[in-house]
Amino acid sequence: MRKFPKFIYGEEKTLERTRKILTEKIAQLNSAIDDVSAQLHGDDAPNGAAVNSDEVGASM
Repeated sequence: MRKFPKFIYGEEKTLERTRKILTEKIAQLNSAIDDVSAQLHGDDAPNGAAVNSDEVGASM
């Protein structure tokens, strides 16, 4: 088996570290998206039906 130069191993470690960091950031973004989605859905009508803001204004 042929031995690769050290710089290739260093690049692999750097790529793996970058992949790990990106995976963590994606998880944070997904969590933030879930939080915002939960907040938006929490503002929906109690029966779960979405209400169009134009309809609310017209009924007043």
